[in-house]
Amino acid sequence: MRTYEEVLSLMDSGWRVDDAGRLNFLRQVNKWLGQPDRQLRIVHVVGTNGKGSVVEMTARILEAADYQVGTFTSPALFDAREQVQLNHHSMSKSAVVHWYEHIRTVLMAHGEEPGALSAFEYWTFMALLYFADAHVDVAIIEAGLGGKRDATHVISRPAVVAVTPISLDHMQWLGDTLAAIATNKAAVIQPGSRVVSAQQETRVTAILEHATQQVQAAWQAVDVPVEILVDTPAQLRLQIAGVPYELGLRGQMQAENVRLVWQILAQLDLTTTPENQQLGLSQATLFGRLTVTGQVIYDGAHNPAGAQQLANELNRWGLRGHVILILGMLADKDTTAIQAALTPLARQVIGVTADNQRAMLATDISQHTATLGEAMTQAKQLATATDWIVVAGSFYTIKGVITHGDLASEHDAFI
Repeated sequence: MRTYEEVLSLMDSGWRVDDAGRLNFLRQVNKWLGQPDRQLRIVHVVGTNGKGSVVEMTARILEAADYQVGTFTSPALFDAREQVQLNHHSMSKSAVVHWYEHIRTVLMAHGEEPGALSAFEYWTFMALLYFADAHVDVAIIEAGLGGKRDATHVISRPAVVAVTPISLDHMQWLGDTLAAIATNKAAVIQPGSRVVSAQQETRVTAILEHATQQVQAAWQAVDVPVEILVDTPAQLRLQIAGVPYELGLRGQMQAENVRLVWQILAQLDLTTTPENQQLGLSQATLFGRLTVTGQVIYDGAHNPAGAQQLANELNRWGLRGHVILILGMLADKDTTAIQAALTPLARQVIGVTADNQRAMLATDISQHTATLGEAMTQAKQLATATDWIVVAGSFYTIKGVITHGDLASEHDAFI
C-alpha cells in the first residue's frame, strides 16, 4: 500500500480546463465510479470571489444544527487534505490513500492510465466518494476554475447552485470579458436545481437567469436585508433580516456573502435556528481571507476585485499610510491592477517571489525585496507602533511567508 506522501507525488498538479472534450471524459469516469454525486444532497458554489467564505459560513451553521456536512474547497493552504473536510475534520491520510487507490484501480480496469486524471480531478472524485460513503446530510462543493470544464461539473443534480460575485479572473481559460466568464460559470446550472445568487452586474444576472431558464432550473435569488453594525479589525457585527449577529470572519464583503448563505439555507430542506446561525457565524474562520492576528493581516487577494475589496477595507479601518505591505503575485494575474489597488495604501512595499513556478519576480514588484523567509522579520523591523503588516497578492505568498518564515504558530493559534 502506498503512503499518503507517495500518493501526492503521483498526482499531476496541472489544470486541464483547456481540453474541450475533458468534461465528457470526466463524466465517463464518474459513471465508472458509480456516480457518487447522485447519492448526495449537493450545494454547488461557483463565482469569482467569496466562495470559500460562503462555504465556510454555510457549513458552520449546518454543523451547529447537528447535521453531517462535507465540504470540498480549494486551494489548500498548508496540507492538501484541507480541501476535503467532514464537519471541519480534514480527510485522513489513510482515507486519501484508500480512495486514490480505488479510483486508480477503476481507471486501469477501463484501460486508462492512472495519470489520466489531474490532481484536482482526483480530489474532486475522492471528495464525492468520501462524502457518499459517510452518508453526509449535505455536501458543499466549491468549483475550482470556472464552471464549464471544471471537474466539479460532473455533478449532475445539485440541489442548489449558489453564485458568488463574478468578476474578471483566470481570463486565459475562462474568457476575456465578464459575459464570457459568467457564461462559463453558469454552465454548472443543472435541470431541477434551485439557483441563488449574490448581487451581480446587470448583464451577469441576465446571463445567469437565461442559463437557469434554458435548463428548466428554478431561479430563487432574493434580496436579504443586511446592515453593517460594527466593522473593525477586531469585530464584525451584522444585522441580518432584522437580527444582530457576530461574525468570526472580517470585512464588509461578508455582508454580501451572508446574503447568499441565507438564500442557500432557505433552499435546503434542513432546519436551522437563530441560535444555530449565531453559533455557526461566530465559529466561521478562514485563514488567508482578511485574517487578523495581532497587527498582521493575511489576505489572499489575487485578482483586481479581491485587491480592491482589501484596499477598501483597509481604508475603512483607517490604515492608509500605516501599512507595511508584503506583496507577492503570480505573473499570469492582472498584477498591474492588483498593485494599483494596494500599493497607494502602503508606507513601504516589500516585494517577494511567491512560492509557485508562475510567480512574478520580487524585483518586478518593488525595489525593496525580501525572501519569503525574511519578509516578516523585515516588515516588523520597518513597522512602527501604529503600522499594520499586510501579506497579500496570492495564497502562495501567504503559505510561503508562514512556512519559510517559521510562523506556523500564527496559523495554528488562529485555527
